Parts: sequence; structure tokens; C-alpha cells
Amino acid sequence: MRDFLHRPVRRSRASGEQPGGAQIRVLLLAACFFARLVQPASSVETVRVDAGDGAPRIVVDGRPVRARMFWGAPGSRPLALGTAGQQVEFEFSPAQDEPAQATMHFRFGQTAGEVLLDDIQVVDLTAGQDVVPVQGFESGMQDFSRSWTFWPPGEQNNVGTIGVSAGRGREKSAALCVTLTDPPDGRWPDFHIYHHANLALRSGHRYRVRFWARAEPARDLTVAFYRPGQAFTYLGGPPSPFSRQIKLAADAGVDFVSFPVHMPWPKPGEPVNWTTSDAQCQAVLEANPHALLLPRIGMEPPAWWREANPGDMMAWDQRPQKHSGAVVASPTYRRDAAERLAALIAHLEDKFGEHTAGYHPCGQNTGEWFYQETWGPALNGYAPGDLHAWRSWLAERYADDAALRAAWQQPQVTLASAEVPTPAARRAAPNGVLHDPQAGRPLIDFTEFQQQMMADCVCELARAARKASRGRKLVVFFYGYVFEFGAIRNGPATAGHYALRRVLDCSDIDVLCSPISYFDRGLGQSGPAMTAAESVALAGKMWLYEDDTRTYLGSGRFPGWADGVTTIEDTNRLLLRNTAQCALRNFGTWWMDLGATGWFDDPRMWAEMDRLKALDLPLLDQPLPFRPEVAAVIDEASMVRVAAGGQIVTVPGVYEVRRALGRMGAPYGQYLQDDVLAGRVPARMVVLLTSWRLSPRERRELLVATRERLRVWCYAPGYHEEHVSSLDAMQELTGFQMRSVSGQDAWAEPTELAKQLGFVEGFGVKQPVAPLFAAADATPAETLATWPDGSAAVALRQTADGWSLFVGPPGITSPLLRLAARKAGVHLFTQQDCNVYANGPYLVLHAAQDGPVMVAPGRRGEVFDLLSGQRIGPAGQVTVAMKKGDTRILRVAE
Repeated sequence: MRDFLHRPVRRSRASGEQPGGAQIRVLLLAACFFARLVQPASSVETVRVDAGDGAPRIVVDGRPVRARMFWGAPGSRPLALGTAGQQVEFEFSPAQDEPAQATMHFRFGQTAGEVLLDDIQVVDLTAGQDVVPVQGFESGMQDFSRSWTFWPPGEQNNVGTIGVSAGRGREKSAALCVTLTDPPDGRWPDFHIYHHANLALRSGHRYRVRFWARAEPARDLTVAFYRPGQAFTYLGGPPSPFSRQIKLAADAGVDFVSFPVHMPWPKPGEPVNWTTSDAQCQAVLEANPHALLLPRIGMEPPAWWREANPGDMMAWDQRPQKHSGAVVASPTYRRDAAERLAALIAHLEDKFGEHTAGYHPCGQNTGEWFYQETWGPALNGYAPGDLHAWRSWLAERYADDAALRAAWQQPQVTLASAEVPTPAARRAAPNGVLHDPQAGRPLIDFTEFQQQMMADCVCELARAARKASRGRKLVVFFYGYVFEFGAIRNGPATAGHYALRRVLDCSDIDVLCSPISYFDRGLGQSGPAMTAAESVALAGKMWLYEDDTRTYLGSGRFPGWADGVTTIEDTNRLLLRNTAQCALRNFGTWWMDLGATGWFDDPRMWAEMDRLKALDLPLLDQPLPFRPEVAAVIDEASMVRVAAGGQIVTVPGVYEVRRALGRMGAPYGQYLQDDVLAGRVPARMVVLLTSWRLSPRERRELLVATRERLRVWCYAPGYHEEHVSSLDAMQELTGFQMRSVSGQDAWAEPTELAKQLGFVEGFGVKQPVAPLFAAADATPAETLATWPDGSAAVALRQTADGWSLFVGPPGITSPLLRLAARKAGVHLFTQQDCNVYANGPYLVLHAAQDGPVMVAPGRRGEVFDLLSGQRIGPAGQVTVAMKKGDTRILRVAE
């Protein structure tokens, strides 16, 4: 079998226009390297991550390959409905048989308005008979109820109503009228109507679907046929773009394909039916016989398991419950889920092993291993399975009842009687942003428990996947959104993602992933990571971007839809930014057709992926660890202490801070604080975003590890030790004597001195925040911004072992970061707001505004546009003409 990971290189402008000797060197390097990669292989034995040089790479049978993938799923292309009535018709052939229980779905999008349907008919053209006879609605709602219904039922449906309107259908007949209204909370349920599950569809037969429809306003309508089950299996609909996108990806040299695969979970004693799982894999291979499969596997248990184990199903404090999910702390769930996962992987390895790249188990909210309802108002943790695991965890944490009573300061509590904290206690914030380190100990313990339970569940399933794949294939998980969850109203730890170190220490995981942040992802923005991505690399794992950019072909109001684009040109500008960033930071990525409607169904997008070989391939051959001079540092133990409502600080200070970091003019890395403590972060400038919980030992270690660096101390550095609050500890850490301030907005305005240095705009939060601190002993020459009462909110001091910058307001600005970077000796590629990514001789710019960008490459040699071959200028400062959202990839030819 020929090597199916790579195809012959098409000569691109990048390789065809690079001038002179530089052209020859680049071509020879690429040709020699690529020749090694395309050597034929009889089959694929191993696909793993190699991070031995500090730059994680996917290796197939020991050979490094591009970590570029496509994610897709079978689905129906949306049908455009206008405001005038129209006849709709399409044909399809099911991929699988469903002789008795198929169903037909209509979905109407997420726009308020009205849709009329009439004369719905499905005909088996092969057999010459009706599957759905012409369905009119002259008898009113009884015609609908006889064969159709809707979802979701009851109070969960807050958007859709069904009725019949006389005289509004085809030729003035009665029509089914679907009326949609905007949901009160802005969160659209998956509202749809569907035929009762009693239709017969045969593989190989040809079916014709006809109906009349009209919409006000115009919208896309999605029609699809499914087999119901634990996961619904797509059977057909309007032509699916799935296979076409797989082929487009393959033509660009992308053979990794991630896609959903059904995991059979039968009752004990019942046989396992692998038909659906096999068919899903086979469909990918039919589109690209050389594909490397990365199945995404749903881990939620089926209905029979939920009914048999009601105590191990999640419970919240509020009704109605919009979600269902297993308690991840449940030993029963973990055992049974691991068993079913292992069985599926063993089967797929036996049947498709030479085509499989790895496995991606998914569970909980959107499959991303954060607790269901994290973004909503309800709190989970109130199932019997939670309580049992909680008490077991406490028994491991505390030696006996006396130790628990002393820690909690509750004289009556015992390990056997301890309850989950009440919803009222979890929502309370008597001390402001942070839980009190002593009085809040039960809450802090419970949040730590929830992080560990989620992480341990992930690790247990990873072990099952590793063992079932005989240690030969990638094991992939969503986890570790430590920056992204700063935006959660009930507190970041509601998510369960603040045990990332625990997951990084798990040797059974190769790749961690997330979508690109849903903050700052549009044109002119930075496309930041949700996690401490550079700590992931330091742990020997690869971080992977799920690039679910809503392209100009995007559909629906999925997360990030508002940052989507409307042209192919703008689409490609975003894709270049995202994928080039991945190359420089040694990330993997898959381009994701999130709507399963053809978001990447345009060869012009994949032409950009092909052009990006000019960046990917040299970095495969000579990997460069990403070691930027600026480190953004987050501490998991500190984030666990954030109370409900604490997003007033963690939105600007953790979630949104990535905007300023991205625009400062120099690249930055994202790290866990324990890597800094261990001396693994060599950055010149260390931005400590959440260092408000440090033991005396950690405080000393942090000072030693960052000696002679510029330290940026954000918000409340060192305020908490394990059980007490301490202003003295803050002074030891920052070098400033601190005092509490209150009764005023947490907003700081720059001083005249700061304005002379380029820091001219105020920042923070225009409402009171507690706690809040001022640098009491800062001199006027050290004070860069003041609180409303005139005390020092931002102060810069040179200490015996480096510069110390205290930033009291929540958040930070790019001009303030540039000011600090100059003091730290950080190389600024630009002196203006521009999204910058750099590694070795490569520099990626994504313009934050219109106008020329003056660039200081920081290396000797001429500067070229890597993709076009255009010479930009000689060594030293060059000027690049750009418009907002433009992406340029530069190379310094030394």
C-alpha cells in the first residue's frame, strides 16, 4: 500500500517565486525532506506524539507528519427558503438499511419568524411506492399529530409553536405553520419537528423527497433522515458535503479525518451490533481510501443504563434540567464506560487498524469534559453518586473526623455525614471575588473535588483507550480550558477543568484539544488558545486547535457565529492566521465543519492549506520549540478559589486579557504556574495573572524562579496562603507595601508620567470590587495609574532582583504591556497594536487595524513573504502594507 499520509507536492507560488539562492535552499530542503516522507508503507502500525525536542510532532511509524486534519460528519446541506412559496425536491440513497424505525427531521434555524410546510411526500423510486404519502393538513392539527411530533417537549421548548393555517399553503390549501420566537435567555434549543420513527429505508434504493414551503423571513431549512438510538445515525437527505470535503482535504495532503462514530452499549448479555460503527468508518474510506481515521466517540450511557443506575445520573439544584449525563465520579460509570470504549477500539483496530490514527472519547457538555450546564445558572453535584464520591474523597484528604472538623471549623461534622455544600453557599460571595481561605474551606474542598473527579475520569478512560489500542495510536481528549472558563458566572471551577496538571501527568494521553477561543477570534483579532498551551508542550503532549471558524459557507448560530465572515477572501485570512499560529506554536489543528453542512466545501480554502506546507514542512524537518519572551501564567489552585460572581475580575483578568497580550507586538506563551515554579519557563517577562494563592514555600520558589525577570503581578498577588490572608505576603512577593482600598470603582487612570511612556487609557471595571489593593509606598516616579482616591493602582519598581510591576485593576492593556516589555528587554516586533506570532525565522502578522505595520524582524537577513515569495525589505525595520484582518507570513532569510 502506498503511503497515504502524503501526496506529491504541487508547485506553489511560495516555492516557485522565492528568488536567488534562498529559493534553491528552500526547494532542496523541501524536496529532500518530502522525499523521505513519501516512502511507501505497507500499513500504519503506530501513530503517536514525539515531543522529545520540545516541539511536539505527530509521528507515523516513526516519521513526522503534518498535524493537519479535517473534522466532518454526514449531514444534509441546508435548503434555502424564500418569502415566496416554492416547491422543494431532492433525491438521496441511504448509506444503511433501516427497515422499520427511520425518522425524518425538519430544522428551521435560529431566527425568529414563520415557516409554512405543505404536501410532504417521500417516494421509494426503486420500489415504486410511497414511504410518506402526500401529507397535507386540511384536517388541522390531527393531520400533524397522526404522523409527526416535535422536540424538545414541555418547558424546554421556549421557541417553537406548531399550528395549521387555512388557505396559506400550496394553492391556498391548509399549511403546517411553525412559528419561532427568540428564547428569553438567548440559548436556542435544538427545536425541530420529526416524523414518528416508523419509516422504512433501504440501502441502495433511491428516494425522492418533495414538499412545498415558504418562510418569513427567508432562512435555511435542514431536512434529514435518521435512525434513532443512543446517538442518532444519519441516513440521508439533500446531498451531503461530507465526502466531498474529505476529498478536498486529501487533495491538499490532509489525510487525517476526525468524525463521529457510534459506540454500541448493549445491555448485559445482549450481542454487540457493530454495523453503524463500521459503516461510519467505511464511509470515510470510500471518500479517501488513504485516510487516517480519528473517530470521535460519545461516552454518554444509553437509556437502559440511566434507568438502571439513577443514582449515578447528574442532578442539579434547579428545574427543569436541560441536560442529562452520568456522574463522572461514579465508579460504576467509569468502569462500564471504559469497558465499552475498550471494546469499540479493539473492534476498530481489528477491522480498520491499518487506517486508524487514534481515538477521541468525548463526554459531558458538548463532549468536551466540562460539567453539563457549566455556562448556565444551575449547579450540579447533587446526585447520590456525587455524595458517595465526595465523602470518599474527604476520607482520603483528611485523616479522621478531628482533622475534618479542624479544617472546616465545624464541630459536628464527620467524614460519614459531610454534605455537598448547599446551592446557597456555593452562590454566596461574602468576601467578594475570592472564597475566604478559612471560612470557605468546605467550598474550596468541594471545588477541588469536582476538578479531580473530572480529570480522573478522563485519565481512566485514557488508560482504557491506550490499552485497547495496544499503545500504538493517539489518545485525544478535550480538557484544560483554564483561560476560557474565566467567564463563568458561577465561578471558573464550575467547569471541572482546573486539574490540568493531573491530566498532563497522565502518560496515556497524547493530544489535548479545544476549539479556538470564542473570544477575540474574528478578523483583526488574535485567535487565542483556551489553555496553558505551552505547559501542554512542556508535558510532552500536543495541543490541538479545533478550528470551527464559521466560514462564509457557515450555517446556524453556533458558538462564534457572530465572528464569522461572508466572503472566501475573509475566510482565508482567518484560516491562514489560525493555521500559521498552529505551525509556530507546534499545535495540531483540524478544520471543522461544525454544522455538518459544508463549511469547508470550497477548494479555495484547501488551496491555502496546501500553500501552508511552505511553513509546516521545514518545521517538521527542523522543529523549533516555542519559547517566547513573554509568559502569561495562570494558577489552577488560585482559580479554584474564585467565588460565584468573581467573573467581574476573571473576565477582564483571565478571559479577555488575551486580547491585550495578543496585540502587544511580541508573541506570548500560556503556562501553568507550577511550570514557572519548576524553572521551566525562560521568559524575560512573566505576567502572573492569578497568583493570589501561594504558600510561603511557593512564594519563595516563585521569586527565585523569576529572578532578574520583569514580573507583572496582577490583581491580588500573594493575598492568600493556604488558610489565611496576608498583606505581608503580598509585600514579600511584589516588593510593594499593600493596603486594601474600598468604596470606589476598580478603575485606574494613567498618570502624566505613564502618558509620556505611551500608556494613555484607563482600564479596569467601573464598579466596586472586593478585595482591591493599592501600592501604599509607591512613589510618584513609580506610579503609572491611580485609583479614584489617588492611591497607586499600577506601580513599577526596580528591585534588587528585577523589575516588579503591580497591576491592581482587573485586566491589562496592550500599551501597558509594551511599556513593561521595553523595561524587560523583550523584542517588540511592532510598536503598535498588531497580532504577532513568531518562532525562529518565521513571523506571522494579523492586522488589528488598517494601515502600514512597521516591523522589526529582530534577525539579520532579508525579509520575504513566505507564501508569495515577495521580497519585503532588507534586514532591520520593514514596512508591511496591511488592512484590518490581513494575514502575512514572513520569513527572514539569514
